[in-house]
Amino acid sequence: MRKSIFVLLLALYGLSIKAQQVLNPHLRIRRSSFAIIVDKQSFDMCRKQLLDYQQALEDEGLPTFIIADQWKSPESVKEQIIRLYKKDKLEGVALVGDIPIALIRKAQHLTSAFKMDEKAPMIESSVPSDRFYDDFGLKFDFIKQDSTHNDFFYYNLSATSIQYIDCNIYSGRIKPVKNGENPYVQLGDYLEKIVRLHKQQNKLNQFVSYTGEGSFSNSLTAWTPEAFNLREQLPQVFDADGRAAFYRYDMWSYPKSEIISQLKRNDLDLIIFHSHGMPYRQYLSAIPETNSFENHIFYMKESLRELARRYSKRPEELRNYYKLYAEKYGIDSTWFAGYDNKRITQKDSVNDIKRGIVLEDIPSIRPNVRFAIFDACYNGDFREENSIAGSYVFSKGDCAAAYANSVNVLQDKQSEELLGMLGSGARIGQWAQEINILESHIIGDPTFRFTSSDKALDLSDMRIGDLSTGKLLRWTQKDRPCALQSLALHELYRRGYKHISDLLLKKYRTASYAMVRYTCFNLLEKKNDANFQTILKPAVKDPYEFIRRIAIDRMGKTGLPEYLPYLINAYIDEPLSARIVFNVQSAAKLYPKEEVKAVADSCFAHSYFRNKKTEENKFMEKTSFDMLQEMDSVLTSKTASMNKKNFYAGVLKNMTYHPAVAGCIRLIMDDGQPLNLRINVLQSLAWFRLSYKKELITKACLLIMHNESNDSLLREEATRTYNRLID
Repeated sequence: MRKSIFVLLLALYGLSIKAQQVLNPHLRIRRSSFAIIVDKQSFDMCRKQLLDYQQALEDEGLPTFIIADQWKSPESVKEQIIRLYKKDKLEGVALVGDIPIALIRKAQHLTSAFKMDEKAPMIESSVPSDRFYDDFGLKFDFIKQDSTHNDFFYYNLSATSIQYIDCNIYSGRIKPVKNGENPYVQLGDYLEKIVRLHKQQNKLNQFVSYTGEGSFSNSLTAWTPEAFNLREQLPQVFDADGRAAFYRYDMWSYPKSEIISQLKRNDLDLIIFHSHGMPYRQYLSAIPETNSFENHIFYMKESLRELARRYSKRPEELRNYYKLYAEKYGIDSTWFAGYDNKRITQKDSVNDIKRGIVLEDIPSIRPNVRFAIFDACYNGDFREENSIAGSYVFSKGDCAAAYANSVNVLQDKQSEELLGMLGSGARIGQWAQEINILESHIIGDPTFRFTSSDKALDLSDMRIGDLSTGKLLRWTQKDRPCALQSLALHELYRRGYKHISDLLLKKYRTASYAMVRYTCFNLLEKKNDANFQTILKPAVKDPYEFIRRIAIDRMGKTGLPEYLPYLINAYIDEPLSARIVFNVQSAAKLYPKEEVKAVADSCFAHSYFRNKKTEENKFMEKTSFDMLQEMDSVLTSKTASMNKKNFYAGVLKNMTYHPAVAGCIRLIMDDGQPLNLRINVLQSLAWFRLSYKKELITKACLLIMHNESNDSLLREEATRTYNRLID
């Protein structure tokens, strides 16, 4: 009898004879399922709350597994995920507790900005990324387990892997933070909060955007379109019952208290922070702008004291700074005075804390915003014992989830595409799955969703992948909501619709929604075909500043001579648009200086400037061609030092200088060049994906790959670069 009961319990709870425990869904799996992947200790300590979380999801019609184990490696977790995906139509996972962390290397092209030299310590030069778990097309080569952090595992992105992100499922990481509270109490409290929030009917109609100092905030023409984009995607936040607020760092001397007030609101649904960040801090503002002579002096002394503290343990460097400021500005060492005075240091520290939100602030803030997007560096770095995003989620407030980055992130990226999905009832994981980059992650519950604001458009009970191509094409029509059009275009692109390129070009030319035009631009860039090269010319005149800005950048990365008049005329047309001006100067320097000068002569001659030649000379001076021209000569030089050559090889990742391609190809094909240099240059050439000289690079890669006399490491890097360029 006891044996029969034991067998029954095994069947009921899915217990195996091993450590792993599997609790199957109560619901029949029809369209999809979800899995809670949890470590054994967290499962044992928070079993009731995990079961309640499972039940809350099943009450919403989402069959949910719970799989608990003493996970030894990321591979063991991924095996379970793929098994469920193939057998049980898995749509997403929550990684709960101590789930192994994959740190990815040789995949910096999949990030938006991260380009650290991988010779630096591995823990710093790798990207912690759950794309290991949710993108099955990416293939990885195991390197080693970290000797200090047992849950860290290092992998190279395989040279033969696909070289782009296309997530099969969505994921979220629910990992307690180190804040003095028992981690299992934290986890239990968080799960209870999530279960409560899942039962609420809450429309996304309360929104705040905050743009910090040093972001795109330095250009009003870059900042102002955000409200128009949100109105396209989330019209309900502008309705009578809604509220949308758009704040900038310079609206107050110290905006911190106002932002905290917003975070404490019981009704706030979504906040987006466009700012700088670190795991321990949100940089909200810098030294206040002032018109007072006395305040100018006060703040300058404060910043110089901070500089002195930074170099106080390196007296020679500090003396050099004293000398520099004395020679350049006539400032003597008295301006730095007090940097080592305890009372003054404390006062400076208080002023500094007023310019940002730090980890210690968050428990008392108790953020209630349901979903926070951190368009900032490092705020979601789950390598750390504590982080800004993690602290928001595990606070005592009603924050359900955050979307944040584990390393640094590019400023000039679109952080608001497809937000309309959230207003239409999609789970935040379903939204993130469409836009993920290597460093972006949901911290918290990926299944959290808002009640749809439009009963006729409810994505909460819809699996987009199951829709017919015909229905998706109908969704792209002009009378459909902005988010629906963009979502349909993403899905058509993903499934390889054969006419997708022509459809995207046509939609770009006819779409009234700026965010639909951005989607067309974005997907055509991924196609990187003739239609993408065609779209760049009208895009540089697009009504939406962000599209103009990135079109200019991509013209530079493409390098076709026919784009030069468009670049220079964009500079002439928008001299007060700081981000446009910066991007034109950055793009123009990727061309030969003499070609730019010839086109500039013509463009400025026909400009409206009164002093045409003066303005042209100013443009040429600010564009600063010298560094890149030197790079070309250094890389092909027989006398330049290896340190200098390797430095410039790295510069190519950020500045795809097209005139250097021919010399770089000669270098990588030259057996007489040092192997390390050839590999470094090959690696940098992988960033020339948009270049009109790409085909020259891929041909050289093929020659290296197929020459068995070449070193295996060189052939591997050639394979990696080739695959990046053709994907």
